[in-house]
Amino acid sequence: MDRELFGRLASKMGLTSVKVLSQAEEYLRLSQLRCTGLGGATATSRAVICLELAATSLKLPLDKDFAVKLSGLNKKVYQSSLKSVECMLGLQSSVGLRELAVQYGCLDAVKVASQILERYEASLPAAHQQNLDLSKPLFTTAALFTACKCMKIRADKKLASSSGAKKGVFDRLCSQLQKFGQEICSESSSLKGSIKTASKRQKTLTEMLQEEEDDDGLPTSPKQQREQQRRRREDEEDDAEEDAKQNYEEWKRKILENALRAKAADS
Repeated sequence: MDRELFGRLASKMGLTSVKVLSQAEEYLRLSQLRCTGLGGATATSRAVICLELAATSLKLPLDKDFAVKLSGLNKKVYQSSLKSVECMLGLQSSVGLRELAVQYGCLDAVKVASQILERYEASLPAAHQQNLDLSKPLFTTAALFTACKCMKIRADKKLASSSGAKKGVFDRLCSQLQKFGQEICSESSSLKGSIKTASKRQKTLTEMLQEEEDDDGLPTSPKQQREQQRRRREDEEDDAEEDAKQNYEEWKRKILENALRAKAADS
């Protein structure tokens, strides 16, 4: 781009510092080398984007709405192009999983997202692990997005686009992370089921003492009577559930035995 035109754009945006202009020009040069596939961006919009990035990196105030207007793009296309250039130039600050989750309202998915990244890293060859930076927005965003999907948590729709990567790249990474997310969620469900079953079958000392008191023949209040009835119903339901499970296992065992006998007879 013509340097004089670049200067006029900077002046309109209120950026007159030589340091900002020099930084923006360097970003523009790099973007022309690295961001060749930037769809929808014109020479003017690319210059405006680089000027905004330079102003942001130097923590200078900027009217971002005016920058969008000056670029000639609509806000959605401008923001998408800005994120892409920012990502390709490696200018994005590393935002942790928790901060990202707070921003997009999915804090419950942080633990699973962290485990997904750990398993993903462990699955890679040692040589790849050395050069891998899992704190980059692409990885943190993809892990959190995948965790939300596996846990059936509704997250902000803008989460996926916040990675700054192209949709194809983001989707491919999510596909790789998906199997780890499913494994973790499946393991978590199995563990919860085991704990729940164990807790149902065990009675605390307090409950046993209370039952003894209930059976001592003394009159009880209406509230205590309701509590006794509730506990009896729960015990009956637990027993019925356990019996049904045992009956199913017995039925399955017999079916398998019959099948094996039939196979042995045929051979």
